[in-house]
Amino acid sequence: MAHHPNTGQKERAALLSDTYLALSKDTEIWKGSLTHGLRRIARACANAVSVQRASIWQVNPQFSALTCLTLYREDTDRYEQGAALDAHTFPRYFAALANNRVIDASDALTDPRTREFAEVYLKPLGVMSMLDATLRSEGDIKGVLCLEEIGTARLWTREEQTFVASVADLVSQLMVLNTLRNSEIRYRALFDGSGDAIFVVRNGIFIDCNTTAQHMFRCSREQMIGRSPAEFSTPLQPDGMASSDKAMRKIKATLDGQVQSFEWRHRRHDGTTFDAEVTLNAVLLEDTTCVIGSVRDVSDRKQAEQALLQSRQQLEHRATHDALTGLPNRECLHERAIHSITQANFQNRKIAFLLLDLNRFKEVNDTLGHSIGDHLLKEIAARLLQLLDEHDAELYRLGGDEFAVVARAIHSAAEATRLADIINQHLRQPIKVEGISLELGASTGIALYPDHGHNSHAMLRCADVAMYHAKSHGTGIAIYDAEFDSHSPRRLMMVAELGAAIRENQLCLHFQPRIDLGSGRCSGCEALLRWQHPVHGMVPPGDFIPIAEMSDVIHPLSQWVVRNALEHIRNWLRQGIEIPVAVNLSARNLTDRHCPQRIADLLEEYQVPRHLLEIEITESALISDPRRALQVVDQLHELGLKLAIDDFGTGYSSLSYLKRLPISTLKIDRSFVSGMLTDEADDVIVRSTIGLAHSFGLQVVAEGVEDKATLEALRELQCDQAQGFQIARPLPVEQFHHWLAEFSSR
Repeated sequence: MAHHPNTGQKERAALLSDTYLALSKDTEIWKGSLTHGLRRIARACANAVSVQRASIWQVNPQFSALTCLTLYREDTDRYEQGAALDAHTFPRYFAALANNRVIDASDALTDPRTREFAEVYLKPLGVMSMLDATLRSEGDIKGVLCLEEIGTARLWTREEQTFVASVADLVSQLMVLNTLRNSEIRYRALFDGSGDAIFVVRNGIFIDCNTTAQHMFRCSREQMIGRSPAEFSTPLQPDGMASSDKAMRKIKATLDGQVQSFEWRHRRHDGTTFDAEVTLNAVLLEDTTCVIGSVRDVSDRKQAEQALLQSRQQLEHRATHDALTGLPNRECLHERAIHSITQANFQNRKIAFLLLDLNRFKEVNDTLGHSIGDHLLKEIAARLLQLLDEHDAELYRLGGDEFAVVARAIHSAAEATRLADIINQHLRQPIKVEGISLELGASTGIALYPDHGHNSHAMLRCADVAMYHAKSHGTGIAIYDAEFDSHSPRRLMMVAELGAAIRENQLCLHFQPRIDLGSGRCSGCEALLRWQHPVHGMVPPGDFIPIAEMSDVIHPLSQWVVRNALEHIRNWLRQGIEIPVAVNLSARNLTDRHCPQRIADLLEEYQVPRHLLEIEITESALISDPRRALQVVDQLHELGLKLAIDDFGTGYSSLSYLKRLPISTLKIDRSFVSGMLTDEADDVIVRSTIGLAHSFGLQVVAEGVEDKATLEALRELQCDQAQGFQIARPLPVEQFHHWLAEFSSR
């Protein structure tokens, strides 16, 4: 058998595609004996996928035993048959066949679906990996196509899994056709008992149909026989082609030996229409080549596609709106502000950006609980929305207890201050929550466009500085003043101390592992920055990273993270541990044209395999300067680094960037994952995101997995990887070593 070690991914995919097409057109398979056809298919599969053993098995009607119809062995270039597997001896494997279309056991010795073969089959033969696809017909399992790798474990690619599933369908069709050809009694039983509509065409007209076809087309057998397929079709197909012309082309191609599978718009006898999947095969009946076709109503699938479209729309909405209050979020503010600023420039007017930070909210949250806090936030959002409708102003929730107001009909700073005062008065009105009367005010910072900046990012920064001034000085409301920046002790101190922290080794990395949901192995980890302050103790990342991103200290800070991640990777390699490490880059890094070169220099210094360093970027990191950000991302990809989109679904343009970015992984944000078992919208978003990512050929990592039920649900949805507290919290390096050793020994 020819191996293809130097064949690229595209060439491998082309080889698999060409092999499948060749099998579908091979007249020796479709017109010869079943045994001969199965042998040709098994050998072709072994060659195309480069495995040492390929076999086809048939299950008995009771689904209690499998019998080998043919086994091709590369070492002898011969075929075997007759071996049997009993469901009582191998119950997990039979259960896996019932529940999985494809069994991709990269490590067959440990995979729960195949490990029961270890002692009696896998180890004696040296089989390390198995790739099985079930043969299905009429909704039932008829057997399995099995490919086996000997000697070394093998990670099956998505193209290989698709190929083996497609060939399994081909084998299923061959077995059905063989049954039809060799036994009229069995043919009629299958023909009439099929859940799909089946018809036979000879010389361009129907000569037979089954009961399902009569029900599907709402007519009697007599009303169908003698008529052409085009008469049961709409005049035009969705692609605009005439049904009569297209039908004849499909039939001619089938008679030429090409199996046809396509979608078709049908018209029932009563005039109603429906979409269906049609499969056409040529078959020899009474010495005449006819076309046998099966029609499957795909109305349910179309509804599912519509549901997927709706879920994508929900995903887009969730990307720009706060899940708790329903208010537009920070990304939406920046998006809308572009239009508002353009109008303001045209009309020569101002825009007020107000940043509100609720007073004593953390105290309420900690004392009464998060559910009370959430209820309070929703009540405040409802109050402010009603108020701001009267002032041509929009309300946004930026996160936590921070809200933003963008007021377009503002003519002066005094007018903006009056609006802030009105808002504060409404916030001070008591709110009753579970019998408790609560009063909250807010510290409000105001920035005016164009006085204080020329884009929404600058305006929010100025409003944030003014808000901090109002809070620290007890004024309640403050309009931005450039002097506030120089008189922000907390910010200045934090920036200065961060520089010292980098130089004096006060920083460290914690590592949160992620696991592969198929194999159960640890597939990597995420490096998370921690600051052990000599006075204040452990400083939460949320307290210093945003401040770092507002100053140039973010560049040496990011370089420190990458350097230390590479150092850990190198140390682990010396200990025989090969594990990918993911690091996060900020928006400032993505607009820094020197960033790729700095990382390239570190890679050269540490000389570690580049695929072991993964770069995570958030969608929102792309929006400040998309053109430059995309250039930086492309340069990082050219370095051989794997790239991932972090917090997917919460960013600026979730779907549009997937085609443009050279990414390999998509991480579903924890806000969706944590609620997927209790919130239908979150469940739909998680399901459709996995499907969407897989359609782009991306790996999917679910973040924030905090319980076993969620982990199992993600595994059922064929999510690739997961991380979260259910697996492990972020751990210092010593504890991570201990966890990894313990986890690997399970």
